Amino acid sequence: MIIVKADRTDVAEVAKLHVHAFPGFFLTSLGLSFLEELYAGFLSHPSGIFIVAKEEEGIVGFAAGTSAPEVFFPDLRRRRRFAFVFKAIPSILRNPLPVCRKLLYAVRYRGEAPAARSSGALLSSIGTAIACRGNGVAANLMLEFEKEAMAHGADFVYLTTDAEQNDRVNAFYRRHGYAAVSRFQQNGRRDMFRYEKQLSA
Repeated sequence: MIIVKADRTDVAEVAKLHVHAFPGFFLTSLGLSFLEELYAGFLSHPSGIFIVAKEEEGIVGFAAGTSAPEVFFPDLRRRRRFAFVFKAIPSILRNPLPVCRKLLYAVRYRGEAPAARSSGALLSSIGTAIACRGNGVAANLMLEFEKEAMAHGADFVYLTTDAEQNDRVNAFYRRHGYAAVSRFQQNGRRDMFRYEKQLSA
């Protein structure tokens, strides 16, 4: 297995892997075209951090985020908002009210940045092929993401994940040095943890 920076040819495969890694999640429900647009955004932005784990058969894991979420998400909305809405149309037609509400939240998203702190990189998404779970792929992706974050000038990494019915994922982050610094409700309903990890050279 090798871990490398993603390139444009990896975007479609990462979108497909996202669908398999996160069944039932909102972003997954928006479809492959929407996901491709999102991951292309990480690839094209100067603050984007986007890496993939590859084996002979193809991509088996990925991690994506940004070292400047307060800049990245407004830029993404400004440059690609019409493309995001267009590519979400099939999902909107199937379930208009809930999808529109969540899509509005998504386009306003700023990464749940910690208050009164700067120089933090947001890990937006990390996923692996189901067959590779427990094989160290996610751990290696996490370490490489942290190295890339430091190279971008970040002194800590933060992320959010579900607090309930998510024991395996929460245990993974804690095992790799992440501390739950707050608990909050997303959209007034979804119970979330925010984790942080201080980086050192």
